Amino acid sequence: MYSSPESFFLETERFLLRPWKSSDYPNFSRLAKNPQIMRFVNQGKPWSDKRIRSFIHKQEKLFWKEGYCRWVVEDKIKRNFVGLCGVGVFDPPGFLEIGWWIAKRFWGQGYATEAARCALEHAFRKIRVPHLKSVTNPVNKASIAVMHKIGFQQKMSGFLGDYLRSPKYLPIVTYSLDNPYLHSSPQK
Repeated sequence: MYSSPESFFLETERFLLRPWKSSDYPNFSRLAKNPQIMRFVNQGKPWSDKRIRSFIHKQEKLFWKEGYCRWVVEDKIKRNFVGLCGVGVFDPPGFLEIGWWIAKRFWGQGYATEAARCALEHAFRKIRVPHLKSVTNPVNKASIAVMHKIGFQQKMSGFLGDYLRSPKYLPIVTYSLDNPYLHSSPQK
């Protein structure tokens, strides 16, 4: 879909959202092994090195095949790794989900919202994704606030098992948004 991952990036006022490189492993590993970051992702359990490498590889493939992924979020000026944000497949059941992980030292500064707006705009305008969801634990008030700020509405409360995933009785909330560029009436 794109000629080169090195030449592709999305840009916000403060960040670049870009495809993954194998050199992102050390920074992402610190994020994926931090229990505070992972408490709503993996019940506080750090990811293994194998799972981290698999995630990066999956994002690289997704970018090449579909034109989107959970991008690396990088500070535009210092080029520091901030986290990740973007669209991925929530398997099972296989719907498209927007999500974000931001390094703890950047919390509370609007970084997730800024990156999510950019990734959402790309998914809706450029890729023409018809609909996106976002799933989190109902205790994760910061992510729920981001979902509201980017226009998502709550559609479901339930358990992770409702999506045939484990742990079966982990509480979740699902928010969603239709692509307004596909569903709007033509302007006169």
